[in-house]
Amino acid sequence: MTPSPYSMKFLPGLLAATLLLGSPLHAEAPSGKGIVHEDFSKPDATATWRWGAGKWTVADGVLKGTETAERKHPAGIACQRDYHDAVIGFRFRFDGGSTAMLLLRNRFGNLCRLTLTPSGARLTKDKPNLPKDTPEKTVELDTAKLKLAPGEWHTVRATVRGGHFHAVIDGRTTLEGKHPGIDVAKTEIEFLAGGASILFDDLVAHHLDAKQP
Repeated sequence: MTPSPYSMKFLPGLLAATLLLGSPLHAEAPSGKGIVHEDFSKPDATATWRWGAGKWTVADGVLKGTETAERKHPAGIACQRDYHDAVIGFRFRFDGGSTAMLLLRNRFGNLCRLTLTPSGARLTKDKPNLPKDTPEKTVELDTAKLKLAPGEWHTVRATVRGGHFHAVIDGRTTLEGKHPGIDVAKTEIEFLAGGASILFDDLVAHHLDAKQP
């Protein structure tokens, strides 16, 4: 019998943890203090998360986000955690959708994000949601041209430390940027899915020391 494409999660999960924490294991998390470790193996994995736009389901061991026509906004779901500096790893797959995003938020709303499409990636410092009359604008930090095949799993390892924002896609493409506005306390790790559907899996995040080189 052919295994389910969403089964046999141990090996992908181990790979995600290795990409996240480096070698040796926990090399970038000396405190060993985790923020979240979620493999979406349970249907109620996101029961306590903040649900935003779109439709979200957990089934066959993965999280699936689908944009809905009535909202005209990427589907969003956020894991609410308090942290400042962190390394965040996860896997994603274009499953009919066109855009996958990792968005970090703070008490003023959107803070910074990594946007992924089949043809490229983009790092930005976002315009905050509050105050509504803020003069701040969204600032592009870095971009890269990529070929991320739909229907295949891809890995992300993102690091936020002080004002630095760094991301590695599939272990080979690196984006990085710096903005003083990123050096703040954060409150959420959010996934966004644009289009028909995006799959997410193996979310692992650990605290970092901002003073660590």
